[in-house]
Amino acid sequence: MNAHPYNVLLPESGTPVVEKWNVNKFYQQIHFHKEFQITMIQEGSGFLFVSDKVVPYEKGDVYFFGRNLPHALKTNNESMENSRSGSKAISLFFDQDKIKESFRNVPEAYRINKLIESSHYGIKVNRDSARYLTDYIEELTTSSGLNKFILFLKLLNVASRDNNVMLLSPKAAPSKIGVENDPKIAKICAFVKDNYRDLITLSEIADLAHMSPTGFCRFFKSKTKKTFSQYLAEVRIGSACELLHDADYSISDCGYGSGFNNLSNFHKQFKKYTGMSPMEYRSNINNN
Repeated sequence: MNAHPYNVLLPESGTPVVEKWNVNKFYQQIHFHKEFQITMIQEGSGFLFVSDKVVPYEKGDVYFFGRNLPHALKTNNESMENSRSGSKAISLFFDQDKIKESFRNVPEAYRINKLIESSHYGIKVNRDSARYLTDYIEELTTSSGLNKFILFLKLLNVASRDNNVMLLSPKAAPSKIGVENDPKIAKICAFVKDNYRDLITLSEIADLAHMSPTGFCRFFKSKTKKTFSQYLAEVRIGSACELLHDADYSISDCGYGSGFNNLSNFHKQFKKYTGMSPMEYRSNINNN
């Protein structure tokens, strides 16, 4: 998959940018951007490409795309031929770091932070929640100032309470910031991809980058905007999500097979990054 960067201009205030799309077909180039995106489909149908997955989309769907997640909405020909109104959608773009920073000392906002983390994989909101979110998203198109920001926070709060979201791409590509432009980061990511099922120590990774452990930690976070332990956990959780789609594997098989040598830690990390337990995730697959 060849994804291209896409530029979105955001205001310094931190309020989301709202775009209304009314076109014959959506922008079909697979792309990524550093801004968090929420998209509601108003008209049209086709296929949504998210990292390594392809899923159908239709009117009424609401999707969340995390930072640098490759994606594209590809309108099918039948939809273009049968629809007089073309393809319509409303998308919100915002800086997820500013939102998370504003909630740093607000314990009640932990669900919103989990939602943002889970969107690294791409999220499809369940139908009941999507219908409820529609009013907020449509109202945001005509709001401004403080009222716009309050509406946006209400939207995130409602979405964060949805326990039946569908993770779209369990093996979503990691952040591209620094990966393509820095050979050391690319080398580390390739090593993790090949060895995440085994024990990987910080000393081992630092040696691979020819750095001290402390120096490597600073370097990796400056390039990817996350710690190495976070990145490794995301890769392992992505693998576990993929295995959970196969009913032949038990929950413990999925944990051990993804590099977790402790089931308690597996459940804790899975809940942290996806917002649900492995069992809930598997049940959600069956329900969708």
